[in-house]
Amino acid sequence: MLKKIAISLGLLLTLNTYSQEELITFKNTLKTSTSFLKDVLPIVNQKNDDISLFLVDAKYIYGYLLNDKFEITSQLKSEDRSRMFKTIIGHSIKNNNEYRIFLTNKRHDKFSTINFSYGTNESTIKEFELDKENEKFVQSVSIQNKFYLISIIKYTSIFKVYSFDDDGNHSINIVDFAINNFIDKKEKMVVLYDLMPGLYSTNTLIDIKKIDEKTPSSIEIASEFVKLYIRNNDVIFSFDQNSNTTQTLTFNLNTFEKKVNQFTKPLELTNSNQKKTNSFISEDNIFLIASTDDELIFRAQNFESGNLVKEYSVNANDTIYFKNSPIIQEGGAYDSYREMDKTKKFLRKITSGDIGVSVNSYTNGYKIVLGGKKEIRRGGGGMMPMGFGMPMASFGVVSVFFNPVNFAYNSYVNTKSTYINCLFDHNLNHIEGDFPKNEFDKIKEFNQEDRFTSQIGETVFKHKNYFIKGVYFSESEEYRLRKFSN
Repeated sequence: MLKKIAISLGLLLTLNTYSQEELITFKNTLKTSTSFLKDVLPIVNQKNDDISLFLVDAKYIYGYLLNDKFEITSQLKSEDRSRMFKTIIGHSIKNNNEYRIFLTNKRHDKFSTINFSYGTNESTIKEFELDKENEKFVQSVSIQNKFYLISIIKYTSIFKVYSFDDDGNHSINIVDFAINNFIDKKEKMVVLYDLMPGLYSTNTLIDIKKIDEKTPSSIEIASEFVKLYIRNNDVIFSFDQNSNTTQTLTFNLNTFEKKVNQFTKPLELTNSNQKKTNSFISEDNIFLIASTDDELIFRAQNFESGNLVKEYSVNANDTIYFKNSPIIQEGGAYDSYREMDKTKKFLRKITSGDIGVSVNSYTNGYKIVLGGKKEIRRGGGGMMPMGFGMPMASFGVVSVFFNPVNFAYNSYVNTKSTYINCLFDHNLNHIEGDFPKNEFDKIKEFNQEDRFTSQIGETVFKHKNYFIKGVYFSESEEYRLRKFSN
């Protein structure tokens, strides 16, 4: 008995440090089918903080509208009529009670919009398609309750931006970078299309990860060579295929003004075959990293002016004086967690794979993770893909397109990387202390402690300045939202 009491008290103390609380538990009273719940789609109204939760099973979609006090104000039930469209890419909101979901097919050239009206308890569908002979889908943006689709004209440096109104109709704006010069990994002058990952195959899709600067990013995501950032109404692409230069382009979704920047990476005089490089944009700075088996340099520059803010370097025989954690390897083939001492081994590990730097601001400055990822072979000889085991929706794949926070969470808690954690103040001076846990760490630890937590309909999303985890309990047909914050 005493042992059980001690365990219970320890669990309560642990959970209290997580700053977590239950927001709402409600019964899915609309459910009439015997099908299991497949997924949940959270949509946050960025103008009034309402949340629409769409609970999806094999037959129906159940919608619940919650106000900013987490009270159910409306609900609807709709049939799933979108069988050919398998991937959800975004949403828009009209008049605070009409929620439109955008989907695409397997080839990303045909699209559908489903409008769910809480006012009329009805859903309507529209379809449209790209000129698949001349353009390719790049990414999507949902911002301030509006939806934008970005495509690129094949073999050019020209984007087409589809802007959608409240009724799902679109207009097109051209963003032309033809006068700008771009270089590939071999220093060859190319058009922008040539820098898009996954090209020159009719079966291969462009795959660009979206970065939320206020959401923790795993090394898997940070080590991508092409990333997309959303800042207010600006869209920023970064390209890191070239080991000596980071190329960025920016355009505004309202004015469509545009600009291109280039940043010289550290170790620029080192042979490109002997080094790995990457970058990450956060707040006013771009963070650049370069490593070889013998040396690592990490640098911050002002994103607008290019001026140097701070630089750190370490050699293979040195101690990494600016780290706030051991050298950590997670997700190994045999040990899921290991620590190592030697800088030389760390440099060899991160240089043998894809390198990355992940930056997350907090009260005292910056939490920065430096490391690299390497694909891990499974028993059958195949590679373990990133995102393995992520949930699939019954009428769409909930991916980085629709809910990049949930995508980032799944990548973060299933990381397969070698890394160090570092703390810096607002001026990028290194500071001592324990590396603080972020909300994803808290959710992961809560899942491990709460052994009765359901995994059905699990999702993670951002609301205001905190994160929410949702789970479904099939026996009671209840859905629960829990808040996690610092």
